[in-house]
Amino acid sequence: MIKGLTGKVAASILLLLIISRIMILFTGYVGNNLFSAYTEETPYERQYAGVVPNYTMKLPFDLYDTRLPNLKDFVKFDSFAYLNIAANGYDAYRIDEPHSPANWVFFPLYPLLIFALGKAVALIGTVNPAILGGILSNLLFFLALIYLYAICLQQRLDERKARTVLILMLLYPTSIFYSLPYTESLFLMLSAASIYYACDKKYALAFLAASLSTVTRVPGFINLFFVLGTVVLDEGFTFSKRYFRYALYSLLSLIPMGIYLLYMKWLTGDLLAPFHEQISWYRLSAVPFANYINYFIKPYFMAPGGWDNGLIAFVISTAVFIVYLGYLIVQWKKLFREPKQLLMWVYGALLIIIPFSSQPWYLASVVRYMMICIPFFLYLVKMTEKRENLLFVYQMLFVVIHVITTIGFFNDYYFMA
Repeated sequence: MIKGLTGKVAASILLLLIISRIMILFTGYVGNNLFSAYTEETPYERQYAGVVPNYTMKLPFDLYDTRLPNLKDFVKFDSFAYLNIAANGYDAYRIDEPHSPANWVFFPLYPLLIFALGKAVALIGTVNPAILGGILSNLLFFLALIYLYAICLQQRLDERKARTVLILMLLYPTSIFYSLPYTESLFLMLSAASIYYACDKKYALAFLAASLSTVTRVPGFINLFFVLGTVVLDEGFTFSKRYFRYALYSLLSLIPMGIYLLYMKWLTGDLLAPFHEQISWYRLSAVPFANYINYFIKPYFMAPGGWDNGLIAFVISTAVFIVYLGYLIVQWKKLFREPKQLLMWVYGALLIIIPFSSQPWYLASVVRYMMICIPFFLYLVKMTEKRENLLFVYQMLFVVIHVITTIGFFNDYYFMA
């Protein structure tokens, strides 16, 4: 049972989610028909004699000529890897033999859920795994928004501010990925559940959610850190019998990742294959924020294959940094006076630091990686409580970049990955 959740609130959240997804679909539809695709040659047609320019891009003549979104518009980039794992399992290479980039870097929980959902609906008939993935992601996103609303109430935000947090989450420039066969919605849901249950002192559920997040995405260990930190701060540093139970929870929370790594050892010969293979996917350890700083050296850079739009990533990253550091500067006394609030700030900071520590030269995907940082959205609403103009600026920034990135996604521009 989630405190503060009523049927009316759940219906309101669902309506917000549906409206935002309809807006994304409409934006993608317009983008598909009015802008060039990245992966296809743009068709041009000759104008009437004397008209300048002589040739223009060929556009639909009427409504019947337009192209409606289809399934392939929603299955791109990492989606292929997750759907392939759900259908065929992991690549059966030995790590010391020559191989193409292996799918070991994609953690197992999300494809397992798609596989399980496929088995569950098998009695009805065969359903395309991509459709199952989309349904699963949207359901998980809905649950994540419910947990996020409950977290807002825990943080003493009123209903209006809690709704603003949800709207900002929906407007964030890469929120389309919450509705795709991607791990974002699952990770957000598990992260929000970890925070909510830890702050509600339901530690068993908090450890369970955090544990599952470790086999969803790499930053899952940060959820475990938050839950452990909350337990210590709530229970104090004086030893008691309860600590035996919490120690057991901690050990049990390592089991999902332990099983995955042991399987990788059996399959590839390397216990840490998912981490060692990261370099094949252009991910390598780097000094935190080196890629952000290097943007000033090489503005608007693009990664190999066009996987990076430096300007968009730089603008959104800067907007996130301003809020996060600004909250620390303005509220530092409160943070250090309330250790649990400081823990929340550190938790969010770690979620921001990781994307800027996995590549020294490019900002590819950092906008998407940051969108699961729940504290950022909380702090944005808290910081703009008496600065409505600043909130409006962020909302407009999100909307404008959201439109650009959504059109880019539907038109196969790889910087959206």
